[in-house]
Amino acid sequence: MKVLSSPTVQERIPTGCKGLDKLLEGGFAKGEVALIYGEAATGKTTTVIQAAAAAAKRGLKILYLDCDHSFTQQRFHQIAAAESQEISQLILIFLPETFSEQRTVIESLENYVTPSLGLVVVDSMSSLYRSAFPSSESIFSLNRDLGRQVAYLGELSSSRKIACILTSQVHARLTTPGGDIEPVARRALFHFPQTILRLRSTPKPGIREFVLERIGGSDVAKASCLVALSENGLSDVPD
Repeated sequence: MKVLSSPTVQERIPTGCKGLDKLLEGGFAKGEVALIYGEAATGKTTTVIQAAAAAAKRGLKILYLDCDHSFTQQRFHQIAAAESQEISQLILIFLPETFSEQRTVIESLENYVTPSLGLVVVDSMSSLYRSAFPSSESIFSLNRDLGRQVAYLGELSSSRKIACILTSQVHARLTTPGGDIEPVARRALFHFPQTILRLRSTPKPGIREFVLERIGGSDVAKASCLVALSENGLSDVPD
């Protein structure tokens, strides 16, 4: 495996999917938080696993919070291919079971920072938050807690110059015609990320669309790209 001699000088972490990397102006930016939201089975977990594998192939360390318990060795080996065994040692996986455990892990991430740390992933930022609803006495407190967690990740990524990717589940917004979707806890999740991507299905099987809504901290006219989703990860759509 060829590893760059100075991984920390790389300002972006490309995914290896040319269309997506072009949309992101080279990949996921270090020093920033990115949010990917979309419906179930659209490819959010595949995207962050592929980004983690791409970062590890560059000799970078990854902290991966698997809040959905959707990261599997089989999926990682399919995406990382021949280098999966060699690079797996660079990925440290956390498996929080509750929203409070998620908070504890996030607030402890500073203890795992090393010069080679390049990426933090939280997949999904909203699943344990949502599961805490029945036992919570105050939705306001839950939202404030979630906002603080995202703010902490924003400060960590900015101060340590690492990329941070969050995913989020969605729900229908019934106040709009057709019941458009939005991320769970939109207000808390949308405030801090400098990059926001919506991932959605298309009428064509195995084809997904990434819609760019914000990049570099600025909202944009919704640029997009199509990608092919397979067991091997994301790739460009054949001409």
